[in-house]
Amino acid sequence: MLKQIGFILDANRCLGCGACLKACQINHNLPPTLTWRTIRKIEDESSDGKRRFYLSSACNHCANPECMRVCPSGAYSKRRDGIVVHNSSKCMGCKSCVASCPFSVPKIHPETGKATKCLLCYDRLDLGMTPYCVKACPTRALLCQEIHSISLDQLIRLTAPLPGLRLTNPSVYYKEPRRLNY
Repeated sequence: MLKQIGFILDANRCLGCGACLKACQINHNLPPTLTWRTIRKIEDESSDGKRRFYLSSACNHCANPECMRVCPSGAYSKRRDGIVVHNSSKCMGCKSCVASCPFSVPKIHPETGKATKCLLCYDRLDLGMTPYCVKACPTRALLCQEIHSISLDQLIRLTAPLPGLRLTNPSVYYKEPRRLNY
């Protein structure tokens, strides 16, 4: 089995505070209009109760990345640990990856006109450190680890029902948010 590093988010712990987003933005010198992470507030109601939670997400580092498949210049590659890397020096700025990603992850950098995305801080991981977003999380809601080493029976994929889920096989899992009964 191939190694696959990915994100795990405990939706019961995430406050939606944005510390992960800001840490990523600051430490990667991204302009104020560009973020590699997004935070969505989710509210739903069903017969078993209401749920309100936040989802912090970035690149899913998919097992079968569509961005890599469609890139005509070979700007994307996949490391042995499953991290999908974008090499901006090879990027032509054609936006094929932006159009093809079912999760709207690659963004066009406003200053370079080239695609950019989360690299899971692989340089930090190579040194035994955690990604900036994980380190900044005050509630430890966000983790980064080898996906195949965890028990997935307690985790779900809240990215569904996007059509690309089965095709791309994203490496992001969530601890299911509790229902609120009131």
